[in-house]
Amino acid sequence: MPPPARARVRPPKALVPGAHVIVAFEQMGSDGTALGRVGGRVLAVPYAAPGEVATVEILKTARGSTRGRVVALRRPGEGVVPPLCPYFGQCGGCQWQHLNYVTQLEQKALLVAQALARPGLRTVEVEPAIGWGPPWGFRTRLEATAGPPDGAPVLGFYAWGETRVIDAQTCPVQHPANVALLGAVRDGWAALADGPPFRGVIGRVGAATGEVLLGLTVTEPLGAAARTAVVRALLDRVPGLVGILEVGVPRRGPVPAGRRPSLLWGRTRVREEVAGVRYGVPLLAEFPANARALPGVIELILTALDASGSDTVIEIGAGIGAYTLHLALAAGRAVGVTSGPLVDAARANVRDNRIENCTFYTRDAARAVQKAARATPVRLAFLRPDGTGLTPGVVPALRRAGVERIVYLGRSLRCLGGDADVLQAAGYRIVRARPVDTSPHTSHVNVLLVAEAG
Repeated sequence: MPPPARARVRPPKALVPGAHVIVAFEQMGSDGTALGRVGGRVLAVPYAAPGEVATVEILKTARGSTRGRVVALRRPGEGVVPPLCPYFGQCGGCQWQHLNYVTQLEQKALLVAQALARPGLRTVEVEPAIGWGPPWGFRTRLEATAGPPDGAPVLGFYAWGETRVIDAQTCPVQHPANVALLGAVRDGWAALADGPPFRGVIGRVGAATGEVLLGLTVTEPLGAAARTAVVRALLDRVPGLVGILEVGVPRRGPVPAGRRPSLLWGRTRVREEVAGVRYGVPLLAEFPANARALPGVIELILTALDASGSDTVIEIGAGIGAYTLHLALAAGRAVGVTSGPLVDAARANVRDNRIENCTFYTRDAARAVQKAARATPVRLAFLRPDGTGLTPGVVPALRRAGVERIVYLGRSLRCLGGDADVLQAAGYRIVRARPVDTSPHTSHVNVLLVAEAG
């Protein structure tokens, strides 16, 4: 006999598009919205805040998701402050500028605690979130989009959840050199508009050196005349400029990882220095973008690993060595597993710092662990997975290699609980969990987990 059909769940009558309801907001959500409950349903509203009570218009009701917008504020929230950016509420880059920084850190700790609230992890205490202020002018990587040409240049950032481009003249979270770069491209627009379709700008700043790389994203290769015009238009407009590059991209979607830009003028890397270690950072390299937070994050990782001169540390997801080189200075040997497009820059950074106990592999991560363990015992590991979570097979490979302590720096709340389960399934016990904020004014949060072999 077939099971009875499940009854179709209908939303409360009040939750239909166009209806107005009164909502008390309880917390911020992982997508940047504020969350409240109406009739047992969770309602997500942009730019609202915990503790606020507001009249909300229902915009959309779908399975598992109801969204609305504030039409009248009835009671303010305690953590609300005036946003610094004139485009807040339009630009989708920041969603939390209306919250003071203490409230932001509290809400990120709550999101992490909720992500770890699952069987087997309930005894893990989530420590207070840590951040580095002031939370302005810290971002060293810029990615701006060009809007449809209609006479005046439109260069800025996407509206929240839309493809519409907000013409941003400034951005208070960006490093001042990136803001100057944005203005320089806008001023030189006339020389750029006659070339192939122009999708936007990528900027990279060396915070310690003031050097700037400028990348123009184009959907067709620039011809010789267009290249010359671009260089002439921009060369003297950007303070600290050391290189101009062309980046081929699709007409829609994000800039693909692993792309190799074409050099138009200058050099391909900015010089950077963090806690005494020098780096050459390519335009599209994965390198921490919060210059103010990076030294503190490095210190947290080194303290959690507690390596000695006799230890070998392996890092999965090493990029160009932002953390690996510091691991090498603290341990007897450091092995970084990175991708093919980044390994040349990583090895160049090792040579520039004259570090002799650091090696980079580009092979499959599990096989890299096996190879590293054949050379010397590996007791410590640092994992920095991308937004898709841990690579299958890596944690069991670390366990087989005899790794006793793992420090994990997660970048995805969606993957956090599952990655913690993978660690525990391989025989590791999570002893610490700490939210680490490198993206103020957004819901994004890194999470530092410390796991030890049971």
